[in-house]
Amino acid sequence: MPTVDWNRRTWGGTHSWERDGDEWAHMASYCGQPYEEWKAGLVEELLVPGAVRGTSLEVGPGHGRWTEHLLERSDRVWIVDVNESCLERCRERFADRHGLNVHHTPGYSMEPVPDASVAFVWSFDVFVHLEPDVIVGYLGEAARVMEPGATAVIHHAGKPDWSLRLAPVNRRAGRPGRIAQRWLSQRRWRDDGNRSDVSPEAFARWAREAGLEVTGQRTSWGPDGRYTVDKYRDCVTELRKPS
Repeated sequence: MPTVDWNRRTWGGTHSWERDGDEWAHMASYCGQPYEEWKAGLVEELLVPGAVRGTSLEVGPGHGRWTEHLLERSDRVWIVDVNESCLERCRERFADRHGLNVHHTPGYSMEPVPDASVAFVWSFDVFVHLEPDVIVGYLGEAARVMEPGATAVIHHAGKPDWSLRLAPVNRRAGRPGRIAQRWLSQRRWRDDGNRSDVSPEAFARWAREAGLEVTGQRTSWGPDGRYTVDKYRDCVTELRKPS
């Protein structure tokens, strides 16, 4: 399972970022849709309604694939990342934009962000690589910084809950067991996308324990649900902080 150190090494060093994040077109290809349409549909249906509410916060901006859209709709945007190199790229890319606030976190702390000051929290292609304890930490911090009535949209791993209960047994079987576990969890023989062992049910439970309401969980959007995060069996959870 990806660790915080793995995330630092991968996104702060190994990955080339040739298109500032837009190189990740595999989800759109998997559901047979053009990447630009897939992305535009995601922005309009899930990002815009929250971003127009006020101050936004993005966890794991990378090189700003989604940050640019938040800055177009929100007067003030916080970005939080474990990689200083990613934050520096965002500073350079959005140097002419007003309202960008940057925080380099050692793990999941959002300490500089004031309590009850954020109207919308967004994270995509980040929580899929986070361990459960880090996710729990981020959800607690999100609940702290969100104002009453604020909303959040978070993309995370969505492995079936029942399959994760079999993981300890399968892993003891060595490589054949790991392959079997990947098939049970994601219907894939190889390339698990470095997804965490997290289910929609577990994520919803952690969010509720943090004091947030789960208003929806989905795997698709757009007309007839044509755009999806199905390639690695992911999930998008929508949250709200009670008023």
